Amino acid sequence: GNRRISGARGWDAASPELFHHAPGNAHAGICGVGPPSYLCGSPITTDCSCCKCDLFGLPDWNTDLPEVQAIHYRHLEELYDMGVTMVRMDAALYQDVGQTSRVLNRFPWDYVYMEWWGEYPVGIHDKYVGNYRDVALTWKISNALAVEKDLTKLPELLDLSYGVFGIGDDKALYPLAYHDKRTDEAEPSVATYKNGLEYHQQQKFFLAWPKSTRILLWGGYSWSRTEQGPPGCELGQELCKPDPVFNDAGEMACMQTPTVSPMPEWQAQKRQWVCEHRWTGVAGLLGFRRACRGLPVEEVTGTGQGRLAFKLGGECFVALVKGSNERWPKGYGRLGDWSLQGLAVGLPPGRYCDVAALPAQLAKDAESCPREVVIGTDGVVQSGNVLQGDLLAIHAGARL
Repeated sequence: GNRRISGARGWDAASPELFHHAPGNAHAGICGVGPPSYLCGSPITTDCSCCKCDLFGLPDWNTDLPEVQAIHYRHLEELYDMGVTMVRMDAALYQDVGQTSRVLNRFPWDYVYMEWWGEYPVGIHDKYVGNYRDVALTWKISNALAVEKDLTKLPELLDLSYGVFGIGDDKALYPLAYHDKRTDEAEPSVATYKNGLEYHQQQKFFLAWPKSTRILLWGGYSWSRTEQGPPGCELGQELCKPDPVFNDAGEMACMQTPTVSPMPEWQAQKRQWVCEHRWTGVAGLLGFRRACRGLPVEEVTGTGQGRLAFKLGGECFVALVKGSNERWPKGYGRLGDWSLQGLAVGLPPGRYCDVAALPAQLAKDAESCPREVVIGTDGVVQSGNVLQGDLLAIHAGARL
């Protein structure tokens, strides 16, 4: 292109001189970066060797210029004035941290995190910008629950303590699904709604796991091609208006909670709002997370292969059964539902609500639940079961 931006406000217009360019030629970039290596001569990206390169052919702002810093300040000011309090810095590895932070940190954001892909951190990004997006945690969860065929390895999931090597929990934000990793078709190793019940079990585990402080749930729309936008906006349209999530009667136009893996093809490819964050169990598990996050994990023994149970402290308990996938069988067949009767969990006696089966948060005056667990005075389960491919979660605050 002509390396110009006309702008929408007047003050955001930019001429070629405001971008990094070749010496003596403002219409040519210094270097380019993109697939497959995403490198610029150096074997790593954390050294800012690509910071002056055009990413995907887009002209790269010269953030050392006061004029560019003024434009970026005005953009951030607009966001802050309209009420935005949390921001993500895209392509963090390709931006000069010192120059960017000088503008970014002029606003009292509640939270800032950066797009990050798995590189070992060098300490400067989290010092001056914010937390890292840690995508490796979701890879490990998907592998354990949807890919691994050896049932004896399931208890290794309880060793999950970090995603990307070198990024501690205090500096991480863990997404379950994310835009850049979507696929046109269902793939068990990639967490998207297209995997159906497998994805939902991972979402539930993500919420129940106590060792991750900050997590990011995905709530979005369906697609048949990843280039598509929300329903109502199709490829080739110059202008569009997304379909509303709620119809005129106030009813949600969201996909129902899946019951099989993968999701049926007609449903997976249908263009509509998915609203994964509204699926059964998510709201209830938010309460579980508030009550149990950060508590020590202890495996409950005597569960059998393909089944996993663990306590969080002395008042929280989680159990799950690996599911089956009709398109990609793993060789162990259908494990069936799991009766917890006789399992020693050590929780206080009482009748508990399985909050992972709730369509909404647990009401304070609730007298019954879709699924319940009864624990005797000896800490042993008297009744309760976990459905195949699902997860159960109870805590002391959910006694009926």
